[in-house]
Amino acid sequence: MFARLGEAVSAASLFALMLLTFVDVVGRNAFKFPFPGGTELTELLMAALVFAVLPILCRNNGHVVIDLLDPFIPARWQPVQLLFANLLGAVTFAVISWRVWVEGGKTAAYGGMTPYLEWPMAPFLYAMAIMAGVAAAAFLAAAMAYRTQPR
Repeated sequence: MFARLGEAVSAASLFALMLLTFVDVVGRNAFKFPFPGGTELTELLMAALVFAVLPILCRNNGHVVIDLLDPFIPARWQPVQLLFANLLGAVTFAVISWRVWVEGGKTAAYGGMTPYLEWPMAPFLYAMAIMAGVAAAAFLAAAMAYRTQPR
């Protein structure tokens, strides 16, 4: 269920981003009037898009990987390499979650707002921190799935 919610938020963000870009370009070129706050909305929609889909990608090992070492690692060690990568991803995203949460607290304390639209930034940072934490949990779930697979 949570995966469906992440997919829906990502899809809605992508659609809104596409629509916003279209309206902004038409407004800028045809009417010499860009969409007010378009840059800020683009940044917020990109963050929503990335952080909403991240846990799904992490759990399904669908993230971008670099296989520079694969030709040098024997096939029997590659599952261990995947386990190590998932554990490293879990730790990394746990740290990201923690630090973004701390920044959200600082931003809330001084009342940080977006420059043009003047929307409070703390809720966006807290949402990003939560989704990074869910991504860390998804990496752990992927690592645990390795433990239950036959070798």
